Amino acid sequence: MAQKKQATLDSVSIKAKRNATNDIRLNDFAVGQKTITVSTKTMQLYNLQSVGTLLSQQLPVFVKSYSFNGLATISFRGASAAQSQVLWNGIPIQNAALGVADVSALPVPMINKISIAHGGSGALLGSGNVGGALLLDNEQPEFDTKVHKLSGCIGSGSYGQYNGSIKSTLTHNKWFVSINTFAQAAKNNYPYTNTTGAKHTMTNGKLESYSAMLNAAYQLKPNNTIGVSLWTQQYKREIPPALFEAASVKKQEDQSVKLLADWQMTQTKYTLYAKSSFIVDRIDYSDAAVNLQTNNTVYQYYQETGWKQHMGKAGQLLLFVPVQRAWLPDGNDTQYQNRVALAGAWSVKLLNNKLGIAVQSRAEVINNKQIFLPGAGATYAITDKWQLRANAQRSYRVPTLNELYYFPGGNPRLRPEQGWSQDVGHTLKTSKNKFSFYHDASIFNRNINDWIMWLGGAIWTPHNIAKVHSRGTETENRITYTTGKWTLNTDVYTSYILATTTESYIQNDGSVGKQIPYTPRYNYRMNIGASYNSFYLNYNHSYTGYRFITIDESSWLTPYQCGNIQLLYTKPFRGKILQLSAQVNNVWNEQYSVAGYRPMPGTNWLLGIVAHL
Repeated sequence: MAQKKQATLDSVSIKAKRNATNDIRLNDFAVGQKTITVSTKTMQLYNLQSVGTLLSQQLPVFVKSYSFNGLATISFRGASAAQSQVLWNGIPIQNAALGVADVSALPVPMINKISIAHGGSGALLGSGNVGGALLLDNEQPEFDTKVHKLSGCIGSGSYGQYNGSIKSTLTHNKWFVSINTFAQAAKNNYPYTNTTGAKHTMTNGKLESYSAMLNAAYQLKPNNTIGVSLWTQQYKREIPPALFEAASVKKQEDQSVKLLADWQMTQTKYTLYAKSSFIVDRIDYSDAAVNLQTNNTVYQYYQETGWKQHMGKAGQLLLFVPVQRAWLPDGNDTQYQNRVALAGAWSVKLLNNKLGIAVQSRAEVINNKQIFLPGAGATYAITDKWQLRANAQRSYRVPTLNELYYFPGGNPRLRPEQGWSQDVGHTLKTSKNKFSFYHDASIFNRNINDWIMWLGGAIWTPHNIAKVHSRGTETENRITYTTGKWTLNTDVYTSYILATTTESYIQNDGSVGKQIPYTPRYNYRMNIGASYNSFYLNYNHSYTGYRFITIDESSWLTPYQCGNIQLLYTKPFRGKILQLSAQVNNVWNEQYSVAGYRPMPGTNWLLGIVAHL
């Protein structure tokens, strides 16, 4: 008999927990590393928007956005965007040439779980993981019963926004098949004020995107499964003029195809797994005003084979071999970047499970250069409600293919970035009567040598600017009050980050002692929410501090604050579930730019309806 669908509301809060992903490496061996997972209800609130929008409003990270439909990149704890990884079901999906992923082009409805891992974990996730990682996972296959699920979502909003998605899932005996599609279009003709105070309407801002994903799995035997995933995307956008431009006819089309095959066998004492992926990313850029057209296609192959062994009281052991190959055709030549590694990790719980310890290591060869990445972490439960943690990792990032070979501007003499990072923190959880309280605080420190930064005028070129010291604090605080059918919640995230150049190879550049560009010192995110029966109302407020846009702090962007309101209503209807959502962004009509000379929209709204059949 089919189970009765429930209309109850989950908590809208973002919950920190250890098993944040489907990745064996992070779940069992990233002891001492802070990970935050977005709740299901928060995912539902942003079901018609991008991962970039969700992150910028809800999580303690900095999302650098180049306008409403422009490129958006993520950075952690003062790290650059190229030092921050994006993983989909455990495989890296950053553009292999650029070294970054555009989080504005990742639709929330295509993902089932979103998490972020703070701090580097190069031993587990590979060289390049310096500041942290964004973790995107799809649902785990189910084989027990014959079930067909179907859901659809449509939405409309300001500036000609229209979007929709359809998802269908079928499970039957040993088969699991899920198909998910998403499409959106927008004119993005929002009003803005230029540098002289004159009012204008944004032009050349149209956007169209399409995304489709297939996930299929077959159960060979109980706990022995093979699967395949195919994710294809097309993202067409016009690039609006910057504040210093009178007009723009620039256009860009991004196309991406990601293919992943995986196998996993889980037994009582051990787990074997293997995954293999192939990714093609293509970017076509044109500017008819100067008769410019460029095409950039990069290919990436990734393979990982691993073995996890339970060792009784001695803990768990993980050994895995990752292999990665990226290539960028360049006229009659092709540039390659090859990586192969042998990695391992060991974790154990002692003192009646109060003390957790993990040690990780990775020996990696990158284009014939050998590196070694060690790491270690620990947690200790002082009481059932109070836990301490600590983590230390070596970091290493080789220059990307574009940083080395892009024409004009590439610099083949670039040296890799390398250094160490450490962080310590604690978590306190308690509840009394109708109140529950959660508090988490972290202190982090990172020193990186040969930091890479793009500098220049007409032609930009990457340079090693020498040494950068990043340090700061992060806090996460939440209070929940429940009485009868009412639940009230307040949560606040804060971060204070100093990321300064301590030494420079460029004489008299004025960067020593100054904040790295586009690293706000102060950030906070706050939610105040109330739920009653099937209604949920939330007010979200964020503050982003000064962002210097030059290395000597001679030019900057002023701080900005944004308020956003979200409403969700869930209602059973004839055995189905309907969800109505409404969102008003930038309710105070703040005039601001996240990136230089790229104005963001004022007050805007989005309405949506979801049907679970």
